[in-house]
Amino acid sequence: MSFIIEFEPIGIRLVCEEPVTVAAAARQAGVAIRSLCGGKASCGKCVVRVDPAPASAPGEAEQELLAGLDPAEGWRLACRAVIATETRVYVPVDSQTESQVIQTEGLEWRSAPQPPVRMLPLSLTPPSLDDQTSDLERVAEALRQEGVHDAWAGLPALQAMRGALRQGRWQISVALRGSEIVGAFPARLPQAVGLAVDVGTTKVACYLVSLETGRTLSAAGVMNPQIAYGEDVMSRLEAAMVDPANADRMAHDVIEAINGVAAEMCAAHGLAPEHLLEACLVGNTAMHHLFARLPTRPLAVAPFVPALSSPLDVRADRLGLRAAAGARAHLPPPIAGFVGSDHLAFLLAAGFGEDGRVRLGLDIGTNTEIALQARGQIVSCSTASGPAFEGAHIRHGMRAALGAVERVTIDDEGLAKCDVIGGGPAVGICGSGILDAVAELRRTGIINARGRMDPDRPHVRLEEGGLPAYRLVRGSDGHRDVWLSQGDIDQVLLAKGAMRAGIDILLGELGLGPEAVDEIVIAGAFGSYLDPQSAVRLGLLPGVPPERIHAVGNAAGTGARMMLASTECRARAQALARRIRYLELTVVPGFNRYFAQGIRLPAV
Repeated sequence: MSFIIEFEPIGIRLVCEEPVTVAAAARQAGVAIRSLCGGKASCGKCVVRVDPAPASAPGEAEQELLAGLDPAEGWRLACRAVIATETRVYVPVDSQTESQVIQTEGLEWRSAPQPPVRMLPLSLTPPSLDDQTSDLERVAEALRQEGVHDAWAGLPALQAMRGALRQGRWQISVALRGSEIVGAFPARLPQAVGLAVDVGTTKVACYLVSLETGRTLSAAGVMNPQIAYGEDVMSRLEAAMVDPANADRMAHDVIEAINGVAAEMCAAHGLAPEHLLEACLVGNTAMHHLFARLPTRPLAVAPFVPALSSPLDVRADRLGLRAAAGARAHLPPPIAGFVGSDHLAFLLAAGFGEDGRVRLGLDIGTNTEIALQARGQIVSCSTASGPAFEGAHIRHGMRAALGAVERVTIDDEGLAKCDVIGGGPAVGICGSGILDAVAELRRTGIINARGRMDPDRPHVRLEEGGLPAYRLVRGSDGHRDVWLSQGDIDQVLLAKGAMRAGIDILLGELGLGPEAVDEIVIAGAFGSYLDPQSAVRLGLLPGVPPERIHAVGNAAGTGARMMLASTECRARAQALARRIRYLELTVVPGFNRYFAQGIRLPAV
C-alpha cells in the first residue's frame, strides 16, 4: 500500500510503496540533506524531525549523535530512521545543503525618516570624592543641556549605562525614545539601527535599517521553523489548542530564527544585536498573536476574533528579541482574524488610500489577502488559496528552491519546455510553474473549460484509478519524472476559484465590474514570478491589459521598514487600518455561486 512522505520546509511530497529510510526518500524526492559520512551514521549532520515518530527506537550510536535531542519528539538521523507510513519530515536549516528562495526585495521607500529613537553623544565629567552625583543624574544633567528634560531609564537600560560610562571613560552614546533612555554605549556609536521583520507563514524576511537615513543596510530571510507544526495557519492554531505548550514553542522558534538572522546582519556591519534600538514586526494575525504570546484559540473558532485591533508597543526582550536594553518592538494592528498587520503594511507601502483610482491589491501566500480601493472605501477579505500555489497538495509541488520548475511553455506537439531554478535537473514544480503549466494546458486544448484533461493527447497517461496525468519533465540521471495530474489541476482550480470569488465579491460589494479596475497590485514572492498573461488566461485575475498589473515584491517588508523608521508612517498606518472594512466571505449570500464561477476556465 502506498504512502506519502512530506518534506518540510521544502514542500516536496514523495509517494512510496515500501519502507524506506528518510535519507533514501530524500534522494528520490530531490531533497538535499547533509551527509558528510555518506550515510554511515558517524557525522550526525542529517538530523531531521519525523512526525509521527518512527516506531523503531534509535540505536546507541544514533542516540549519541542526536546530542540530547529527544527521539520521542521525532528527532532522528535521516540515514537511520525508517518510514513505512504517511509521515511529515521537517529538515532543519542546519541539515539542508540548499536554501529556499526567500524574497526580501520590495518597493522602495524614499521619504525622510522620523525615527522613534535618536542617538546623542555625551561627554561627561567623571565622579570624584568632591562630586558623587549618581550615574543617572549625571547623564540626565548632560541631557538637559542638550534640551532633553526629565530623562529616565528602566533597570535594563540603567544597567547598560553603568557599564558603558566606565568602559567609554565617560564618553558615551545615549539612545533616547522621547525622554526615556533605552540604550547606552561606550564612546560614539557609528549609527542608530533597527530591525524590521515580515513574519510570513512560510518564510521570514528581516531587514537591518538605519534609523537616521531610513536606508536598508542588509536584508536576509529564513524559513519559518513553525512549519514543523503545520504548513498552514489553521494547522498551527490547532497544534496550540491540542497542547498549549506548542504555542510557546512556536513563539520561541520563530523569535530565535529572527535573532539568528539579525545577529548575522549586525555582524556584517560591525554591530551587535545590542545595538538594535527599535524593531517593527508584521505578520498575519495568527503569527502576530503567536510571537506576541497572545491566546490564539479565539482565532481558530468562529467568529475568529483577534485580541486587539490597535498597535502594540512592547519591550523587545519580552518577545525574546535580542536588542538594546530598553528597545521596543512595534506591532502594527491586525485587521481581522485572517487579515493581519502584514496586509496593512502592504497597503501602506503600495499607497492605498492616497488617490481615487480603482485599485485591487493581492498578497498571495499561504493565505491570500485581497483589498479593493474604490469610491472612497477600502474593503479587504481573505481566501484560503495559497497552499496550492506554494506547491502544497500538488504531487510534485514544492516551494521556490533549486530544482523547481518556474516557467512552462507547451509547443504545438504538446511537449513542455520548462525553466528550472538554478538551471539544473527538475525535482518538482513551484507556484509560478504550476500556473504557467495549467494556462498552457488550457491554451493547447489539453484541458477543457472544466479543467478536464484529454487522455488521448501526447504526453498524457492514464494512472491508477483511470485519471490522466501530463508529463512536464522526463527524468534523467537518477531524477524522477515530473508530472501534473488531474488531481493537481483540481487543486489549482479550487485555489483559483477561491481567489477569483474573493475578487468578484469585493467588486460586487462596491458595485463595480472587472473593467473598472485601473490597477492590480500583486505582492509576495509568487506575484513576482507570476506571468500576468497566464493569470488572466486562467481567469485568476480580471481581464485587464497587462500594463495595469504590477508586482511589488515583498511590500509587507517595505511597510514594516517604513513603520520602523517613521512615527509619521505609523500614524498613517493606524489611520489606514481604521479605514479598512473587513468582509467575511463565508457569510456573503451566493458565495458558492461565485466560487463555482471562479473555478471554470475562460474560453481559449
